[in-house]
Amino acid sequence: MFKKFVGIISFVFYGLFAMGQRPAVIFLQQGKINKDVVVLHKTREGGLMKQGLTLKESVTDGYPDRKADVELELEVPETGWYVLEAETMPLDPEQLRKEDTTGVLSRIAHFQLGMERITKRIVYDSYKGGKQELGKFEFGKKKEKLKIWLPENLVFYTISVKPYIPPVPPKEAEAYIPRILPPASHPRLWVNNETLPVIRQRLEDTAHQAAWSKVKHAALQQFAFEYDPLQEISYNEKLEQAIESKAFYYLLEKDQVVGNEAVKLMTQYLSVLEFGNVTYGDISREMGRAIYTAALVYDWCYELLSAAQKTELRRNMQRLARDMEIGWPPFFGAESIINGHGNEAQICRDLLAMSIAVYDEDPVPYKYTAYTVLEQLVPMRKFEYQSPRHNQGIDYGGYRFGWEMHAAWLFYRMTGFPVFDDNIKNLPYYWLYMRTPDGKMLRDGDMFSVKYAQSDSFYWKNPQTMLLSYAYSGNALFKGQFLRQGGLPDNPVLFLLLDDPALKPDFDLNRLPRTIDFGPVLGSMVARTGWEEQKESSNVVAEIKGGGFHFGNHQHADAGAIQIYHHGMQVGDLGLYLSYGSPYDFNFNKRSVAHSMLLVRDPAEPLLFRTKTNDGGTRFSQRFPRTVAEVLNDSWFHTGFVRSCDYGPDPVTPAYSYFNADLTAAYTSKLEQYSRSFLFLDMKRPDVPAVIILLDEVTSTDPSFKKTWQINTLNRPQVSASRFILNSSLKGKGGTTYVNMLLPAADDRKHQVFSGDSSAFVSGDLYAARSVWPEAKGSRILVSPLKQTNKTDFVTVFQMAEETHAELPLQFMEKNDYYQFRVGDRLVVLARPGRLLREAFDLEVPDDQEYEVIVAGLQEGFWNLSGADGKLNFNAAVLKSKHTLSVKMKGGRLHLKPRRIYRAQEGVLKNSAGLSGGLGRNN
Repeated sequence: MFKKFVGIISFVFYGLFAMGQRPAVIFLQQGKINKDVVVLHKTREGGLMKQGLTLKESVTDGYPDRKADVELELEVPETGWYVLEAETMPLDPEQLRKEDTTGVLSRIAHFQLGMERITKRIVYDSYKGGKQELGKFEFGKKKEKLKIWLPENLVFYTISVKPYIPPVPPKEAEAYIPRILPPASHPRLWVNNETLPVIRQRLEDTAHQAAWSKVKHAALQQFAFEYDPLQEISYNEKLEQAIESKAFYYLLEKDQVVGNEAVKLMTQYLSVLEFGNVTYGDISREMGRAIYTAALVYDWCYELLSAAQKTELRRNMQRLARDMEIGWPPFFGAESIINGHGNEAQICRDLLAMSIAVYDEDPVPYKYTAYTVLEQLVPMRKFEYQSPRHNQGIDYGGYRFGWEMHAAWLFYRMTGFPVFDDNIKNLPYYWLYMRTPDGKMLRDGDMFSVKYAQSDSFYWKNPQTMLLSYAYSGNALFKGQFLRQGGLPDNPVLFLLLDDPALKPDFDLNRLPRTIDFGPVLGSMVARTGWEEQKESSNVVAEIKGGGFHFGNHQHADAGAIQIYHHGMQVGDLGLYLSYGSPYDFNFNKRSVAHSMLLVRDPAEPLLFRTKTNDGGTRFSQRFPRTVAEVLNDSWFHTGFVRSCDYGPDPVTPAYSYFNADLTAAYTSKLEQYSRSFLFLDMKRPDVPAVIILLDEVTSTDPSFKKTWQINTLNRPQVSASRFILNSSLKGKGGTTYVNMLLPAADDRKHQVFSGDSSAFVSGDLYAARSVWPEAKGSRILVSPLKQTNKTDFVTVFQMAEETHAELPLQFMEKNDYYQFRVGDRLVVLARPGRLLREAFDLEVPDDQEYEVIVAGLQEGFWNLSGADGKLNFNAAVLKSKHTLSVKMKGGRLHLKPRRIYRAQEGVLKNSAGLSGGLGRNN
């Protein structure tokens, strides 16, 4: 029977609040109830009877046309911020699913605490079900009334109250005294008193006229904004853009009418802006953009703001900051400026801009943000960017690096000197080298652009990051990429703040070396036969990864993986980034099995971090290091080391590119040793433009651990016992990749192919992706030795040929310490992957044509090259971490020995009998 309450019940929870451990729970039927619209609803759950309130069948969502459906009076021990939670359940879930058009299944109730503005909050959705955190509410008094308006088709059971506990700054941040401070004057965001005249002067350049016209038009146009202080609103990006334009126009022209309009719109907008408890869609980005826009107004229109307006803007900026993922102060435990969403705009632009703008009135925010940027982010990136590529891959790397560049710029323009190491200027080369001739990219990390990449017209771009980069570094090639990617027409303010018209774009990439060594932190190499950006191009682009460190999050478990592009992706990745942390994502997409690399399966290997399937790959980790000391001293993050990386002999158009890595550390202790060597040969011929030799040497701790050499391809391959033939085509032109595995021999191995719907079949589990993209239905070629042994060698040669051309004749010899290959006009000696050549050896060079002799894997130090006829006697210095030499020769025996011979020729190798060239550039 429904009890009748005459008054309002008061609830006091001092003990629970004092402990801050669990919320105080209030049953809604204990409050003052509007019996005209609300009825009691009983539900049996697990043998227990639950009671809640729901609207009568004849009643629809009535807010704001009726008095509150329920009214509670809450009493808390202290004024301040508290978190409210709700427990609900749909009255008719099936009806909710039928009526839903968004896929979110959300139900929204309205709340009013005390005399505050009525606010709407999600009380049920498909993400969190019926247990929802409603958000943070400020109790201005110890006793406050909470009014609730219910939605249709919902049973509301309880409201819970608990104290809001803000993130606790680390002791180092609390005691931090910033060594770099904002200047005493305004402006200080993006410009200061020294650079502001420069920005004004650049407006006169013809290159800035179009952007300046857009800003003037937006600034001088009245923006229709209906302001009601009693009505909350959601974010309005167009309004924020208009406010930014008006504030910028005032900054440059000192038009007080426009400046005051920017101030009025910003203060009004921020006072009614409410995000509620919407948590899906990375809403922190929208919160941050509002904070950032307010900071620009605060700084650029500083002299127009009254003391009351400054106070109100600061209060609302920090109110929004409190609800961001990283929290306020910005030290929420799960977030970090080093990786994850914390390494985006939240600190690097939004909170940093806020703290710089309000420093005069409140220096504490700057202390916190300066600590995170200067003491955490800057030293970590100084270490990481020794390798000019981003550990979060193509898409997330481009996005997050752009926000780091905001921090770099904000400090630089504020102070006049850089705070980041200069190696930050080189990082954009990563996106230049990963570009494929069709305008897309080699795969790396979680790629949210893949769904667009299947479009024939798709061209990968991130022009904002390129703008920030070229303007910071003064790199004309990066500016060329910015324009090639379409510029930044939708953000004229940022363009005008940063672009220097005197820096002329350079579109010619041909002066760049065709091969890049990415260095020790993210060991990898990309080699190419040309820089053409045409879909019809016959250029080959190839990559190998391996050695260095793993940084988690969107980085994949792909140490040692290779990719080959020739008229499309011939060898590469199959995973698709559809949903972070889903079974498909954590068991296939991010795992080694989705990449072209070695798998060694220990059936007893522990499965880590929410994964089900043991794919036999490298260690899978989503944990990331936060300091340089942590990444260097915790072996969990180690993925091996680069033993050798070199290319030559020409430094711009190398004939060979060599990479060797010890990848043992990337795997668990199931491996005693694993090394992979990769030699890319630019054949400089139209029929077979490139050849790749791939060597694997692996030793497992148990011979029963199955070793699987794997490559993935998008199109169904031709497979036989002797070889595999891959194919791809684009714009009517096709390429064929002939894959010849020389070891294990055909009789000593077995192969298996998973194609189409079974391509994501892993160790007995199928992780199918519902997608039309080729990566969802590609093919995996798996090769394993027939015999169970601890040690296995794989020797494979890839020949990338034009569609109608046959592969080149291939000769192969196996020696004790090295392998010898002859293909086309190349004679190659490759040391076995896990060692360096230290003993003398002879090489017979045929006399049918001139050969480029390439030797890779030599012990560093002097090597003497001599000919049987005595005319050649040369000492070559082989450098550490390079380990290669090359020479052109026609006919004769070449003797190589690891010593320096007295009075032998040194310096540049002169042409002599049987020789026609010099040694490689790094020798």
